Amino acid sequence: MKNIHDLWSHSSATRFNGQGCLTGFTFIEVILYVSVVSILIGVIGALTLGTINNYRIAKIRDELSYSGGMVFDVFFQEVKNADEIYLSTSVLDSDSGTLSLKTKFQIGNDDDPTRFVDLYLYEGQVWVRREGEDPYPLTSESVLANKLRFERTSFGKFEGVRLYLDLKNKIYPSEVFSISTFAMLRGGYVK
Repeated sequence: MKNIHDLWSHSSATRFNGQGCLTGFTFIEVILYVSVVSILIGVIGALTLGTINNYRIAKIRDELSYSGGMVFDVFFQEVKNADEIYLSTSVLDSDSGTLSLKTKFQIGNDDDPTRFVDLYLYEGQVWVRREGEDPYPLTSESVLANKLRFERTSFGKFEGVRLYLDLKNKIYPSEVFSISTFAMLRGGYVK
């Protein structure tokens, strides 16, 4: 008859190997192995989720900076080629601003070479409208423009515009991109 110690020290996985020796795992060994595997799965899962989250944040920041760069490029190009700020339709010193520029830089009718370019905020996107063309957005649909502010500045006979822009992601609003820049009008140099 087996003693009680032999019954408790071996799990149900215990068997004889044909030579009269017991083989298998004890209950404590099984618990230890399951614990180690569980910890490894938890660590690998956490690393995977962290990597996915970092990729998502990097993609959002890239999209925000791309949209901000598009607004910056168009703003800078249009302002430096403009003759003057068209104050009749510009909305300055407002977080939902509009900048209307009068320019002769755009291709058009030779009888009247003056053209108008507008940068404005509409339904959370920054748009550009050039006379004779359809308006188009400069920011992507997943980006929300919180602030598009234009401030007119003068330095003697020179005129310029300061731009303040705040963008955020619509799905993850904690990711924010802000720029502030300044450009001089071409018309300020020739007066």
